[in-house]
Order: sequence, then structure tokens, then C-alpha cells
Amino acid sequence: MRLLLPLALLAAAPLCVAQTYDFAPVTQQINALLARENLGGASLMVIQNGSVIDEQYFGTYTSATRIPIASASKWLSALAIERLVEKGQMSWSDTVGKYIPDAPADKLNITLSEMFSHTAGFPNADAACLGDHTNYTLATCATQILGMTLLYAPGTGFIYTGNAMQIGGRMAEIATGKSWDQIFQDEVTTPLGMSHTDFDTSSLQPPYIAVNNPYVAGGVRSTLRDYANVVQMVVQQGLWNGVQYLTAADLADMQLDQTHGATIYYSPDPVPYFGYGYGEWRDSVDAQGNAVQVSSTGKFGTSPWIDHTTGIAAVFLVFSQTDRIPCDVHRLWMNVGNVIGADTIFADSFDCVATAND
Repeated sequence: MRLLLPLALLAAAPLCVAQTYDFAPVTQQINALLARENLGGASLMVIQNGSVIDEQYFGTYTSATRIPIASASKWLSALAIERLVEKGQMSWSDTVGKYIPDAPADKLNITLSEMFSHTAGFPNADAACLGDHTNYTLATCATQILGMTLLYAPGTGFIYTGNAMQIGGRMAEIATGKSWDQIFQDEVTTPLGMSHTDFDTSSLQPPYIAVNNPYVAGGVRSTLRDYANVVQMVVQQGLWNGVQYLTAADLADMQLDQTHGATIYYSPDPVPYFGYGYGEWRDSVDAQGNAVQVSSTGKFGTSPWIDHTTGIAAVFLVFSQTDRIPCDVHRLWMNVGNVIGADTIFADSFDCVATAND
């Protein structure tokens, strides 16, 4: 099913006239993926310059379908932190020791920046407390993670993991005097009109359901249209519904390579990339090193994606029980780029070998 709607109906910015494109190749690819993997459904939204140019629902999926989005959560949580930074309540240079002075000595100087760019030194394997809303709070989970053994000196290596962001979430709680759940509502879901997004992936009940130990880096459930609000805000340089949600400069800072050339010890992405920002992959850069295309794909396949050169903001929503579709997601964005006539990073000599994605 395909819908063509003005984004104003989704509470976004003023419209521009949308060009008509033929998304048949994209539709065919998604149908083939669902058949191959025996998946119940998926959905896709592509927005250009303020207008929805493609909105499709496959199988059982509708605009109300809400699913766990795994690591696509990282972008949302990084936005929450950036809002606190912009308000002066935190700084990316803040250290663990500033907020948790009794942390182990080797963790005291780890910065918030290192936590949200996967360079803090923590192992990839999730701590036992992540996702456990019954036996842990965010505070006790952060304590457990701080007890883990670092695999390298903070700032010197890159290991894609959700562990460090959990500590960053706890630091935000201490800085603001609010729960992470409340921070997330105040800084992300409420201002961006995301009424179907929360951290309770174990429930099918209506939002908003608060949990004691939100999985900061991978525990969000959301809908296609909710996440579309996020990518549209980013591609509009922070403007959302007539209000500046974040400054363009702060969004650009989030898209800089915050790994600073650190050695890559583990990355789930099966294709080359140009570093990692805060909660997002830098998929393509210009001659000056500025991010041109960014994304934040989760292990279940949900993938938000932006192409600044064309003004494209897109979200693919899917829940796969396998780790077999990372390459399919890259091919999807390649096909979207082909439809709109954009140069994508995957357009030439595309080569992808799937690996387990986190």
C-alpha cells in the first residue's frame, strides 16, 4: 500500500512541491526481502524537502505498527543528550568522575563524548542488566557496567556497544535530577510529537509506559511516522514544526567523526564507513570531511537515513528475527538513491558481507 501525503499532516515544516518518482524498484526489493526472510511486514517513508514522496506499508504493517528498533535508539538518546548540552546542563567533555566520584579509578576520566561514540573502552557484549526492567534501575545497571573490564584505554579504540551509553544516561539523570525516562520525554518524544515511542519493548500496551531501567542504546519501540519526525528535523537543520529544536551547529557537531581516528576493534557495519558521530554512522562525507549521509540501523533492520545533498530523510521499519539483512538495508538506500538520482555511497562497486548487527 502506498500513500503520498504532505508532511504537514505529520506536523512538520511548511511544504515544498514534491517531484514524482517511480519507487517500483524499491517496492520490489522490499517484497522480495519479506518473502525471502518470511517476515510479516515492513514499512518505508521517504521525505524530500518537506514532502512525503513515498510511504508504503507491507504485509501486516500499518501506520500504527510499533516495534522495537534496537540500535536506531542510539540516535534518539544522543539527541536527548545534545539537548541537555545545548541547555548548558551537561557537556560532552563531562567525565564519569564528575557525576559518579566513587566509580572505579580507570573509569573516572571517561567522557560523555567517548560513551556516545563507542570509544570508552567497554566490551561489545551487553551487560546482564541491559533491558532488565525488573531487577535493576538505571543507577544499579550503570554501577554494574562500571565494574566491567575495559578492553583498551578510553579514546584509543572503537567497539560498537550499548554499555557505555547506559552510564551516560545515568550521568544525565544526576545532572538534571530527572529519570532518563522523563528526560527522554521532555527532550525527544514530546517536542518532536512522538506519542508512540517509549522504552517498554516488552509490552504492546499504549504509550507512554515508563520503565525503571531504560536501555538507553537499544531499548526504544517506535512507529514509522514517529521516527520520520526525527530524521525530518535533522535534515531541516534542527527546525521542527516552526520551532528550532536544536541549532544547526549542534546537529553538525553530532555528525562529526567523534572517534578521532581510533582503532576499530569491533564494528557491526558490513561496509566501510567514515567514522561515527554521536549515535549515528557517517556513511558518506564531502571533501572537507563533513557528513553527507548518516544513518543509525539497528540489529532488527529498522534504519533511519539522511542524505543532505538531496534533502532526503527516510525511515525503513522492520523487525527481523535474523541477523541476515544488514546488506539488504544498504541496498535499500542505494535503490532509494537511484530512484531520486542521488549519488549514494553504495552506488559504485557495492560489496557487502552481512555480519551480526547490534
